[in-house]
Amino acid sequence: MRLIVWMLVALAASGCARAVSDRELQRVARDWSMVIRASQILPVYPLTEDLQPGDIFLVQVTVDEQAKTYRERGFLPLDNLIHRLDPKGYETFYRQSFEAGGAQHPLPKHWLEPGKPASWTLAPNASFPTYAFSARRGGGFNVALPVQGIPVGLSLLGGDATQGTITIAEARTYGVDTISLYHDVRAWAEANRAFLQFFGGGERTNYVRVVSRVYITGRINVSLQGSRSSGATLTGGATKPVDLVVPNAGTDPSKNTLEAYTSNIEKLNAMIAAAMERVGGSNLAPGGTVKVVSASSSSISLAEDFARPLVIGYLGFDMAIGPGGALGPPIPTHAVLERGISPALRGDLGVRLSSTAAMASEYEALRALARRNDDGAKDLVAQLDGLAPIVPAAYPCNLLGVRNPGGPLETIRAAGRPLEVGTGFERVTTYRGQLYTSIAAIKRAQANPATAVAGFPARGAETDRHLREQLAANEAALKALDEQLQQHGTLLTRAKVYLAGVEG
Repeated sequence: MRLIVWMLVALAASGCARAVSDRELQRVARDWSMVIRASQILPVYPLTEDLQPGDIFLVQVTVDEQAKTYRERGFLPLDNLIHRLDPKGYETFYRQSFEAGGAQHPLPKHWLEPGKPASWTLAPNASFPTYAFSARRGGGFNVALPVQGIPVGLSLLGGDATQGTITIAEARTYGVDTISLYHDVRAWAEANRAFLQFFGGGERTNYVRVVSRVYITGRINVSLQGSRSSGATLTGGATKPVDLVVPNAGTDPSKNTLEAYTSNIEKLNAMIAAAMERVGGSNLAPGGTVKVVSASSSSISLAEDFARPLVIGYLGFDMAIGPGGALGPPIPTHAVLERGISPALRGDLGVRLSSTAAMASEYEALRALARRNDDGAKDLVAQLDGLAPIVPAAYPCNLLGVRNPGGPLETIRAAGRPLEVGTGFERVTTYRGQLYTSIAAIKRAQANPATAVAGFPARGAETDRHLREQLAANEAALKALDEQLQQHGTLLTRAKVYLAGVEG
């Protein structure tokens, strides 16, 4: 029996030694991640217990660079955690299916139960397919997976294995809907724009990655099939370790009883535990234990159980960080990495100016919130009102229009006249609206030769020249105002984002 133990220790140790080389570790990471990616989720490597919905990571590389790294390595490290939200949507999301959410059953604590064997049993089940792999020419397998059961099984089969399967078992999942989590992220971003603004508005777009769902496993099953269907010996006559503890057909029938088989499996598991303790256990999942489930001279099945279930993958969304810390729309992370879709800012979340009506409407909405003692809205209203000085004290040009239907185009507001259009940001929107109205009236007159123009007895070259001059002056005044507004584009964007988070 001592011979068996030392053979097992030596073979397991050699398997672990092979696994720790840099090249092999890189291959292991990629191959394992490809297995997880085949299930349409994003792999976590190494496996971890400490990842949950609401985790926000800062991504400081371009989409192209992310996709390239993802393809080469198979996964992206989640190493720049900047905040962990407590999602507010759990209770509504699981109300009609699972007992979770709210103060009585907070997630993930309600389902986690650290240290208890039944941890995560209340969480929704998840099912993964069985993944097959086979031996490659020249030795080894065509995939490298960071699972203790594979080198242990190979050791017990004496390296005589041609194919195998791996099953992610006892899997669970939990998450929250994107819309409610999106609003949670918006509220957090508004409260932390002083931090986010460091990463927005530069030459390179940065992003936040938000985890919305995680997948957890408590066991990984491995089955290995030997190249021979009967209990043959290794080259040179050496007996396989598995042959020494699992009786073959044809040995003493008194030993081929269920009791003897069960006893031998127990002995085998005891030897595995001792061997793994000697070689230092697993690099993938500390705390994992490997046990033989069934064995014969040509095959073996093992189960690797984790003392505490671990996260193997996740789903989430990315949001671009714009000027002033404004966040763009949520784009699924899977689409960003697999399809190269950029989570860029939408036009209306950038510094491109909105219509005057939209500006006025947003301002009134913020004022309404401020009247209800919304501190964020009060702050924004005060800052918007501070833009009033960008409007000139007097009209820089004539503003034209038609006073009465069918009447001539004439000067409605003369250049040099005091510009009395209210106070605060209302002054900005009113003046901008007047310029747009005047420009539209001049263009209509230019397009319709039948339109009379005050001060000219008839339409002609002189009238057309006058209209061109007035239009140029109006457009120059509008351009000057918009250039001023562009300098405060961050503030306008923050106002949009704030309303999107409150009213969305």
